Amino acid sequence: MTVADISHIPIIDFSLFKTDPEQCGKLILDAAQNVGFFYLRNFGFTRDEVEEMFSLSKNFFDTPKEEKSNYAIDKANIGYSSVRQEAVDPKNYGKGDYKESFHITKFKNNKPAQPLPPVFDTEKDKVNKFVTGCHTIVTQIMECLAIALEIPESEGGRTWFSSRHAYDDPSNDVLRFLHYPALDHPNEVDDIRIGRHSDYGSLTLLFQNGVGGLQIQANRDAPDEESIKWLDAPVVDDCLTVNLGDCLEWWTCNVLRSTKHRVIFTPATQMKPRYSMAYFCQGGQAKLEPVPSRFIPQSQSKLLRTNEDGSPLTAAQHLEIRLNATYSSY
Repeated sequence: MTVADISHIPIIDFSLFKTDPEQCGKLILDAAQNVGFFYLRNFGFTRDEVEEMFSLSKNFFDTPKEEKSNYAIDKANIGYSSVRQEAVDPKNYGKGDYKESFHITKFKNNKPAQPLPPVFDTEKDKVNKFVTGCHTIVTQIMECLAIALEIPESEGGRTWFSSRHAYDDPSNDVLRFLHYPALDHPNEVDDIRIGRHSDYGSLTLLFQNGVGGLQIQANRDAPDEESIKWLDAPVVDDCLTVNLGDCLEWWTCNVLRSTKHRVIFTPATQMKPRYSMAYFCQGGQAKLEPVPSRFIPQSQSKLLRTNEDGSPLTAAQHLEIRLNATYSSY
């Protein structure tokens, strides 16, 4: 069955979650099924709160590389990743992605669970508030999906997804600060800020800051690289960009979409630095088993990834596999 090309990314007013969660769920489910991306307006943070995090991000990336390298990313996917260290599309961009990042994991008892650079440590209460706020948003989105999928109360109802992503449960959730440096000359070679990929976890919240370049793959049935069509996902003022990851696609036996995307250089942006922030909700030890919904074809459970013994893969195991293929070194 051929899936229709994506023609647009819907904008959803998330204030509906409080006033009409059923309708909010229908809108989010429709976007999740047909696009895999959507914008949220009225998502819970003020513009000032978001801008404050972007300011901290810029201050960190402005520090010398030697200092940033003191917090080098580790096997737990926490810390600093330098320019070109990550290659999410090694087949096409083997030299790596033209960006750097810093990952902050969830706080424990309101305290950092990792050594933080001074820029973040001096504002750790604000960082903690932002991380917990992001997790609240993904929890609400997951409740909307569970409501729309009509998961029976006997199976967990509206908390089926969110209970598998509880804040205090061990998981690999991270807030990722991203810096895509400006080029110092016009780009005359085939290069990219981050290559084509799908996200590894359940849900991603993406905060964009003025400079665009994000594109999503419009035709998932493209037979080869040359046939891929791209749709711009521009920065929309006062909106949060949300996309689904692999785990939600697998839990729903491909009913929901984990859409591939990339960030490119454009003539208008290649000489400008780009900053973004992404909160990755990644599921931890949750097993990738079919969602108990009448809309999910249980007969398609063969699509799920399993271990060699046939047991369901966990979200953490999938993440480990993807990360091992992504990083050139730690």
